[in-house]
Amino acid sequence: MAAHSGTTESTGPHTGAIPTRIATDSKSQNEFELEEEEYSEQHQVNLTFDEEEAEPELHARTWIALAAMNVLVFTQVLALQGPPAVLTYIGTDLHNTTTQTWVVNALSLVQAVVGPILSTASDAFQARKLLLVGTCALAFIGACIAPGSENIYRLIGASILIGFGFAAVPLGYAVPAEILPRRWRPMAQAAMNASALLATVVGPLTIGALIKRDTHSGWRDFYWFQAALWGTNVVSVLFAYRPPKRHTELDNLPWWHKIRRLDLVGCGILMVGLTLFLTGTSLGGGQYTWVDARTLSPLIIGILGLVAFGLYEWKGTTTGIVHHDLFGAGKANARTFILCTFLIFVEGLCIFAFAIFYPIMSQILFTTDPILVVLRSQAAWIPALLSTVLWGYASTHFRTIREPLLVGNVIMTAGMVGLATVQPGQSTNAIAFACVAGVGFGAPLVLTVSGAQLVVPHKVLATASAVTTTARAIGVAIFTAIFTAAFNTRLKHYLPKYIIAASQASGLPDPSIPAFLEALTTGQTATLATVPGATPEIIAQGFSALQQAYADSIRVVFIIAAPIGLVGSIACLFLGDLKKTMNYRVDAPVEELHAKRDRHTKTET
Repeated sequence: MAAHSGTTESTGPHTGAIPTRIATDSKSQNEFELEEEEYSEQHQVNLTFDEEEAEPELHARTWIALAAMNVLVFTQVLALQGPPAVLTYIGTDLHNTTTQTWVVNALSLVQAVVGPILSTASDAFQARKLLLVGTCALAFIGACIAPGSENIYRLIGASILIGFGFAAVPLGYAVPAEILPRRWRPMAQAAMNASALLATVVGPLTIGALIKRDTHSGWRDFYWFQAALWGTNVVSVLFAYRPPKRHTELDNLPWWHKIRRLDLVGCGILMVGLTLFLTGTSLGGGQYTWVDARTLSPLIIGILGLVAFGLYEWKGTTTGIVHHDLFGAGKANARTFILCTFLIFVEGLCIFAFAIFYPIMSQILFTTDPILVVLRSQAAWIPALLSTVLWGYASTHFRTIREPLLVGNVIMTAGMVGLATVQPGQSTNAIAFACVAGVGFGAPLVLTVSGAQLVVPHKVLATASAVTTTARAIGVAIFTAIFTAAFNTRLKHYLPKYIIAASQASGLPDPSIPAFLEALTTGQTATLATVPGATPEIIAQGFSALQQAYADSIRVVFIIAAPIGLVGSIACLFLGDLKKTMNYRVDAPVEELHAKRDRHTKTET
């Protein structure tokens, strides 16, 4: 039997032609609002596939679009994961190690602030393709600016532009979810996560190899590599992702009414609150003490800003960054969405605790070779790459996210606990616990995003993806600053304490201790032999003390992460049953879909 050209969905109960253009001159505000209400009741034809129990037959157009999204997420994650692997080399080359974490924080901050706006616009205007191409173009410009950096601040500025490309992550995750059957969403997200994890392997290895060849120009060449990838994405999204026109109730409204649908107020409050909070946490324990006014002022104002953002999204608007329709599909679905958002927050802080501080652990405790430092991190990323497919398959096969997510979170938390116990000389332990953490890392991002997407209406699909990934970005940004502050505070205390104690116990003359301490802590190892009384044995003891100071300072990062991971594991128990909603419906196919076995799509009227 010949099939109809796809199932159609209506934005209202009426049938008939799309309404004619509504005049916009000399209209009052009330008339515009009435006009919008009337328009929303008109029939608009959008392509869907509504056969819940019949598997659709997909063709090249869908798979090519899916491939383009995988290339996009590969580039986005490569941009994020490459620099942290050699952050100390970049900070040293630009003579500013105290500010180096902002090279990474900038991407997460832009994602947290801009991502929800992009996603809201994407849902409201159905402009996913335009926004994806535009953000990739901005990231391309940023990647071209970065190699010319002569100070850390230009690199941070370039990272902000690259952050716009990273802010499109929710759109990259929303597209596969809406062009494939709902039942396949865990596997679709697993494919995306596999691309992301492949980038997590390739990015650090690439930048590590370039740094090993030349510490000054190596990381700069990496940004040129990034630029090539961002340019490729502009082209691939432009030609490979070709969704049919989708209509919304906003189609015939003036542009300023469309802009009003964007939560610019909420975005501004979030930007101010989050930026000031991160500034305060970055300054505390580093440049200034925690009780210094220059630390407390931005910290307190930032916290108040974040509280104000929450209140505004709750009481000030219903269609903002945290759209109220996200919680309107019943108590069980609302609870599941909230828990998925919390769980991706937990995953983000755990994975970045590893991504940023495990390389430091490797470099100080086990090897100074940048390639080996990066290779050691693959003990987590390769198991994560392999396991994410298994987690996605298990979820799709059993039509649940709860049990796989629980097991994954428990394994991830166990890895955090293990990493908190690593001592100098325990190289095998460090690799083994990284492997355990990696197996756990493969589950949360895939299943939390899938769960959040499955319990919300399609009209806020990208917004749901944005809320979850923004929660992750906020978790990453906040806890990167907290981890860094805790690490720096401990290191500032432990380094002189341990080295002085070791040098005194080894017999180094007291007048020589300041010079010995300065040489060790500043990395001027060549001058150690010139310190009066510094024998090879004393120097060796000094190095051992330095390693122990770093080990005990890094440990606090995983001590903070582990109990939060435990809370996340408990939260998994309260996720809802999604078996009914994990069906074969396709919300926004890019082609006309027909059911297999001669079953076909139907038309809603």
